[in-house]
Amino acid sequence: MAGEDNAAGPNKAAKAILDLLGRREGRPVSQRELSRQIKLSKEDRKGLPRLIQKLIKSGRVARVTGGKLTLGSKSGGGIRGEFRRRGQGAGFVTADDGGPPILIPRRGLGGARDGDTVLVRVQGRGRADRRNGTVLEVLRRRDASVVGIFRLREGEGVVHPFDPARPRVRVPAELQLDAGDGDAVTVEVLPDSSDRYPEGEILEVLGNPKAPGVDTEIVIRKHGLAVEFSPAALAEAKKLPEAVPADEARRRTRFDDPPTVTIDGETAKDFDDAIAVEKLPGGNFRLYVHIADVAHFVLPGTALDDDALARGTSVYFPGRVLPMLPEKISNHLCSLRPHEDRLVQSAILEIDDRGNLVKARFTDGVIRSRARLTYTQVAELFDAQGAAGKKGKKASGKGSKGSGRRSKPVTIPGIDPDIAGMLALANELRQVLEAKRRRRGSVDFDLPEPQILLDVEGVMTGIVVEPRNEAHRLIEEFMLAANEAVARQFRRRKLRCMYRVHEEPDPLKVEALAAFAEGFGLALKRGGQDDGVRPRDIQALLDAADGRPEQPLVAQVALRSMKQARYHIENLGHFGLAAPTYCHFTSPIRRYPDLIVHRLLRASRVRGAFEAMPDEKRLERMSVDCSKLEREAEAAERELLAWKKIAFVRDRVGDIMPGVVSAVTNFGLFVQLQESLVEGLLRFDGLDDDHYEFNERRLELRGQRRGRVFRLGQKLEVRLDRVDERLRRVDFSLPEAPPPSERRSGRSSSRPSGEARPRKKSNYRRGRPARRRR
Repeated sequence: MAGEDNAAGPNKAAKAILDLLGRREGRPVSQRELSRQIKLSKEDRKGLPRLIQKLIKSGRVARVTGGKLTLGSKSGGGIRGEFRRRGQGAGFVTADDGGPPILIPRRGLGGARDGDTVLVRVQGRGRADRRNGTVLEVLRRRDASVVGIFRLREGEGVVHPFDPARPRVRVPAELQLDAGDGDAVTVEVLPDSSDRYPEGEILEVLGNPKAPGVDTEIVIRKHGLAVEFSPAALAEAKKLPEAVPADEARRRTRFDDPPTVTIDGETAKDFDDAIAVEKLPGGNFRLYVHIADVAHFVLPGTALDDDALARGTSVYFPGRVLPMLPEKISNHLCSLRPHEDRLVQSAILEIDDRGNLVKARFTDGVIRSRARLTYTQVAELFDAQGAAGKKGKKASGKGSKGSGRRSKPVTIPGIDPDIAGMLALANELRQVLEAKRRRRGSVDFDLPEPQILLDVEGVMTGIVVEPRNEAHRLIEEFMLAANEAVARQFRRRKLRCMYRVHEEPDPLKVEALAAFAEGFGLALKRGGQDDGVRPRDIQALLDAADGRPEQPLVAQVALRSMKQARYHIENLGHFGLAAPTYCHFTSPIRRYPDLIVHRLLRASRVRGAFEAMPDEKRLERMSVDCSKLEREAEAAERELLAWKKIAFVRDRVGDIMPGVVSAVTNFGLFVQLQESLVEGLLRFDGLDDDHYEFNERRLELRGQRRGRVFRLGQKLEVRLDRVDERLRRVDFSLPEAPPPSERRSGRSSSRPSGEARPRKKSNYRRGRPARRRR
């Protein structure tokens, strides 16, 4: 019998099932269709349901949406990643492998909750060619605790989460821990509780969300950030020496000349990098980049190392830092404070006048920083030196003769002349490196970081946006040079490393960027293989927009079109920097990947030591974990900034304020206020003077009767209608629109009585809130 030849017995039947599912490349199949497509004997066909159940139980087959079948996790099927839910509906998975997000429809959640680590099966592509998938398995649950506002009504307690993806949690009276109505609390969902209507117990009362510092505590708990170090880690830190051991200092190369300095922000407390520059007889530069030798004090397998890996990074909030390492290490023993000996790992780079790396050497060193300088100080020095240089050129042009003696370096109060002379050379090298990077095609967005101003209680009093100055750019160029030189060393010697990778942008996002630029009369030219975009193509677009009103907006949209950089054991290059190889070496006090690279670099210099370093599998797991922890830290930092900014405007409801359109969607406009940088939504019901059509290609709304246009970057006055502090949402409307109360009751003064509302087109209707649909 043919069927018996093809699949005689359960083993062959199982193989036939797995082969068929494997050939379908992730597209699930119904049990009936599967039965038709494989040849089975009568006996095997009868046992097919039992065999499928056995394969599902073993994890080799998974049942997904609609009861269909696909390969399970034990058959090598599925992609691992973190699931994030949008409200109570669908969600998406950020894949560990760095691929594009996978959309998970509500019916394909498979019991996954927001923040869970899951295994998903890609089931094809949906709108905008986005990957769609189904959750095969929940690999690890997120912490069961929820942070929210406690509401008490007649003894009934309910916690309304700050995260809209989490359901409300009912709290019985005996589990309320004396929480008051309106308090921010942490509640633990009870183990046997329903996913949709969970019950929980209050673990911690944080207090009134408007009280100073409570917003920070909320964000810390919501993102699961570690505050306290383990007792074992603190005990290890306490045993560390108070100063650099003399015998270790004698063993190392000492770097005293040229003078070494640190350059950081005014409020910085941990100084993990120091620099010095000298000019060689042949005209080349020698750059010294000295990085705090954290790896000497934090050893693998210790409690300090375990705590650092669990955090992955330091987290920086306005007025507060959650350090990766205890303060004795981060602010004392490993901080390159002035006039104190400190252990370093040093990169000594010889660079020619075209910015090319001629020679690189890496060694254990000891330094004594001559000065703790700030970006502001050094920028002032460069301004003074630049002005003196122009004055000197002007004088020489008039025929004045010098005395023949070498002129003293130009300096400013607070900076010694020999340090000023070294920094003048450093600035010269900075310009050489910048020119080299531009020739290579590196992308420079030059987006200034907003700085939140706080009073003594941590309440935001204002915001300032300071552009990067020459001192910022100098340190950035030197750190980039050191990071790239270290990565090249690993690649050249074919040694494993934790690289910092940045892959090419998604072609669909590139198309969207090109269409957006076209709306401003700008062209994104593509000169890569198969018309792919190159870093220099994006930089050319930014250069073309320079000096135009829309320049900041073009830079923001270009940045959003990029993929997120991450850590990986394969050298995939760095697209944004146009660098063939790159890693993080320069911040081991605050980034765990840098600490790993320090250990690997030192081990590469000692015979036999590299074999004791983490193997590829372990390094790969750490790369994934560090990338996730970095994203979580950045999300927490952004969220607290949003809290501070929204609190700043919560008492200004009804005020009219200037803003800029920061995003255009098919349900309204996002507008960023100019003064506070608060971003909010101007919904369609706040644009009631016309029927607006959304042009996705040009990212604009255009009125069909009056021709009014709203587009990205447009300046716009808006009225602040509503502030929801719990969900951090802000609603705007146009000043001429009726107040929200009138819009909700259906009254509108912007349309003459008796005039019919124009019929809505599908793309407009789809984006409107449900209550507005007709």
